[in-house]
Amino acid sequence: MAVGVYGNTRGADVDVSDISVYYNYTPNRETFNNTMYKLESTDVLSSCTLPSTDELYNVGDYTENVLEGLYNLALPSSVFNQTGIYTVYLKPKTLPIQIKDCSVLSSLPSVRGILINKNDLPEKLKSNNALQGFRVEYINASDGTKMRNVVRHVVTSNLVEPINENIGNSGQSSTRYRFNDSGSLLFLQLTPSSSSDVKSNILPYMGNIGQTVLLSNTYFSPLTLEIEMVENTIDTLTNAILGNEIKDIQSGILTKLNTSGEIISQHNIFEIKSDIGDVPLYEVREKRTQIDSSQNFNNVLGDV
Repeated sequence: MAVGVYGNTRGADVDVSDISVYYNYTPNRETFNNTMYKLESTDVLSSCTLPSTDELYNVGDYTENVLEGLYNLALPSSVFNQTGIYTVYLKPKTLPIQIKDCSVLSSLPSVRGILINKNDLPEKLKSNNALQGFRVEYINASDGTKMRNVVRHVVTSNLVEPINENIGNSGQSSTRYRFNDSGSLLFLQLTPSSSSDVKSNILPYMGNIGQTVLLSNTYFSPLTLEIEMVENTIDTLTNAILGNEIKDIQSGILTKLNTSGEIISQHNIFEIKSDIGDVPLYEVREKRTQIDSSQNFNNVLGDV
């Protein structure tokens, strides 16, 4: 009998405050624009909840009722107000943190890790193992750029305190760490942290004291959305083609209206004739920049 493989894609239930939202704008597809702007995720994103009729709406202490994997995205008119292409990028929130030390645990000297100050973190990430699963990336101290393709992941994160221990008989002391839930430092055990069987004397890079690292959650994969803002929608095009219209024979004004009787566009309709023989040459439809609001059904039909 074959062994079955189990698994699925889990819908994210990440808090919107743990999401970073960026966007850029270009007027058309022939123009490049690499300038990115940031939006406050709490202003443009909101999570969805289960319907009150669902059997999971209120089970025991389960009161949050979040519908995993589904979020509302609002497009504020103060930002998305031009015709063109907006690219919206959603990614896990990233926190820049400085490495305070690179060391080992006193009780487990084979376990290497990096130390960070818990006070540099948001309140919800200060407890034991709150950073478990987070991604760690590194900033080059020389030029401030990110080290490409160097990624570590947090296996455990625990509050610790430093202690000094003598190493061998040399008389030298080294700072190691032991668990203490009242400590001000977090010991992050990373993976990979041990040497390979091929080169047992070479340890993986874990960072240096004073180096800045980037901590980001792994609650969801980054998502890119392309939003094209256009002058007309299907509804406005349908109104323009199939909707009501009025043509003023005297003034030559053609007025198009939507289903509510509101004016959506006006054009001047006229002919261009030859100088000799007064022969019609062209029929022109020119879009009006100033709307004549008197050209509506109420006025026109009221005059009939």
